Amino acid sequence: MNNDKRALPFDTVMGFTGIPNAVCQIYIKHPKFNPSAERLYRYLLSRHNDDYGYAWPSWTKMVQNTGLSMGTVKTSLDSLEHLGLINRLDHPNESTYDNKIYTFNAPIEDEQEFMNKFGREIEEIKAAKRKKGGRRKNAS
Repeated sequence: MNNDKRALPFDTVMGFTGIPNAVCQIYIKHPKFNPSAERLYRYLLSRHNDDYGYAWPSWTKMVQNTGLSMGTVKTSLDSLEHLGLINRLDHPNESTYDNKIYTFNAPIEDEQEFMNKFGREIEEIKAAKRKKGGRRKNAS
């Protein structure tokens, strides 16, 4: 009997990037973790360098390689940091350009713990969206 556990049910030449199940099952409940934030999170994970312990793609590369706009990249980075999935840190360099590195935090894997931390915020965001949507209907 072969006990080798495979990450994928097929072979791949280019490799793969894993996303923790907790992110796919729990974090998607937060409105700030939208498909763009998920795409950027996956991209940053794919750029993580084990030797250095962080990812360091430039803004230009993030935009080019994800298909997201600069504004969406900024908003998604804000969301990922707010949710505690990444840290953005200044990285000193000799150029005049700011250089950021991105480190990762383990996601919350207990749904109750996640809701204790973000539940009120989730409800407030949803209520604000409902209220905003109601005003639009009345204005028509």
